[in-house]
Amino acid sequence: MPRLAPLPIIDFDANGLIKGTAFNDSYFSRDDGLAETKAVFLAGNRLPDAWQNTQQFVIGELGFGTGLNVLATWDLWLKNRPVGGTLHIITVEGFLMEARDGARAHAHWPELDYLSQKLCARWPTRAFGTQRIWFAEDGVCLTFLIGPCQDVLASADFQADCWFLDGFSPARNPDMWHADVYKQLARLSKKGTRLATYSVAGHVRAGLSEVGFTVTREPGHGTKRQRLEGIFDAGQVVQNHTKPISALVIGGGIGGAAMADALTRRGVRVDLCDPDACATIKASGNPLALVIPRLDKGDTREAAFYRAAFLCALDRYSQMDGDCFEQTGAIERGEDGAAQDRLADLLSDPPLPPSHLSTEATTGALVHVRAGTAFPHAVLKHLKSQAISHPVAVARVEKRDGYWCALDDADHVIVRADICVIAAGTGLAHLCDLGVSLGARAGQLSWAKLDAPLPVRPVSGAGYGAPFGDRLVFGASYEHLAAGTQTPPPVSYENHLHNQAVLGKIAPELARKIDLTSASGRTSIRVTTPDQMPIAGPAPQGEAGLYVLGGLGSRGFSTAFLCAELIASQMSGEPSPVTGPVAEAIAKDLRLLCLQAGLRNGPHHQREQPGPDTQDQHDHGLAPGAVHVPQAHRDLCRETMMPVDISASLMGHSLGKGHHGATYGTGVSIKMRAEWLAKISLT
Repeated sequence: MPRLAPLPIIDFDANGLIKGTAFNDSYFSRDDGLAETKAVFLAGNRLPDAWQNTQQFVIGELGFGTGLNVLATWDLWLKNRPVGGTLHIITVEGFLMEARDGARAHAHWPELDYLSQKLCARWPTRAFGTQRIWFAEDGVCLTFLIGPCQDVLASADFQADCWFLDGFSPARNPDMWHADVYKQLARLSKKGTRLATYSVAGHVRAGLSEVGFTVTREPGHGTKRQRLEGIFDAGQVVQNHTKPISALVIGGGIGGAAMADALTRRGVRVDLCDPDACATIKASGNPLALVIPRLDKGDTREAAFYRAAFLCALDRYSQMDGDCFEQTGAIERGEDGAAQDRLADLLSDPPLPPSHLSTEATTGALVHVRAGTAFPHAVLKHLKSQAISHPVAVARVEKRDGYWCALDDADHVIVRADICVIAAGTGLAHLCDLGVSLGARAGQLSWAKLDAPLPVRPVSGAGYGAPFGDRLVFGASYEHLAAGTQTPPPVSYENHLHNQAVLGKIAPELARKIDLTSASGRTSIRVTTPDQMPIAGPAPQGEAGLYVLGGLGSRGFSTAFLCAELIASQMSGEPSPVTGPVAEAIAKDLRLLCLQAGLRNGPHHQREQPGPDTQDQHDHGLAPGAVHVPQAHRDLCRETMMPVDISASLMGHSLGKGHHGATYGTGVSIKMRAEWLAKISLT
């Protein structure tokens, strides 16, 4: 199956009505699409009355289409929004149209133009997976699940208050009206969840009834005699989750700053403690950061994470001031034959659309059209602008009288809050018992004058080079440090030479023109995990309300935003911004990660250990299905009575290729993984 999500085949008739040619069906009623939406989906789900007296309301939609249902619901929400309320719309789409076609379809209803412009300006990218777009000023959060309906619902994590079932006709689009889809609707519903749809087909009514919905036929809209309403009777009564009032964030690098931003967006008061407020040692103090996607050949949860994280970062940068991010594009070149083959493969079967990926005319290299340069000082200032900053060191955190407290060396309380997020970089392991040793890597970034014109775009691959003022910034080295190292080594001429040599592998025309007599630099410490994936989620050894965010390595300015959004969603009881597989890849049980690290370093593990430039050089590992299951896995299976395929899945391996991260190994579900995790004691 192609890596890129397909475009719909559409046509506009003489009256401007949009039609899905492949399904031979219209996107909305010829009578009046907006009136149909209001009658079938809004009135059918008792909106706006259903969201009154709530702080959070979740709508699941099958069939984003033109976005008309989203616009109509958004408009109704603004006119009837509960004080401080948030509307989440999780919408599924298998064939995402271009923004310009959505805007053309919306033109029939000028009363929605102001919202159409906002939506089309931040239209999701046509890429498999999950994308979240916040309109915080309106209290509206849109989460797009892009891919085949059954697959994306199977890996989704939310509970809907109501559903809009708005796919093409069941006769023309049977995949969206399938028994497996109805089972997922039931899994993602709670007692009292409502649904509405225009279809009253007998098999639709029977399928919904079989999974627990009580359905009734109601008078239809326009030329349709009937429509369907339903209510879920089989689920559990779910208590509304109360989001925290206050939060303590420890660490002011890109992880802590993104965390503060995600929380203040939700109206949470944030106190941020950071003794390194001037970013003396952290990589977040570098003059620039290259924001570029890590694209993998394999269909893995890691690939899905990095793709989603990049798109999340781009959307966030688009809402910042102009001095925070410059969208210059970036060129990715292979440093050797294997790397060049990988890039050629990605160009022949791209995971992102042409608006993101193209080819460099002179070399055939991969051009990341939407990539660019972030300027850390301005970015951190923007993200932390709504937080209360405390430039102090935290010796430890402790829960006292129901609050999480930051304590100094004298055991005095610096600040306290409802919840705490430790995003302290090199100090993460000191403040929280992770059960695993984090890696420390020194990275020296160099900058110098160039005896030639500076490149228009950054060049990346084995290292990178990017223009900054009148200098070329190039690097970065990636040296192993002893565990617990807090102070980076000094800048060295040897590392300037190293960085020049690495750049020479991908851009010799730049490397040989570097004037090293003018070179300066900066060395900082990056923190990595044994599996090279970030940590984002509840602390493994802590009480409720303690979270960790770290291990961002060299990609913090691309990955921190999605990690922070995941944690903020978890603590607020919101729909997840990522699929279940991706969430488990980063919100990992760190006791399990500890075992994983031991297995990877043991004699039975067959995979070569990552080199010092793992993240910068895109060492993406083996393809699914190509990993040998170590004997240590089989020993674990015998000790816990765990099936081998689940064991391999828990260790991050796949014994069978899933569809866009929707499965773990061979037939291993999220529930099965959770059940076996509960049986393992690794302490």
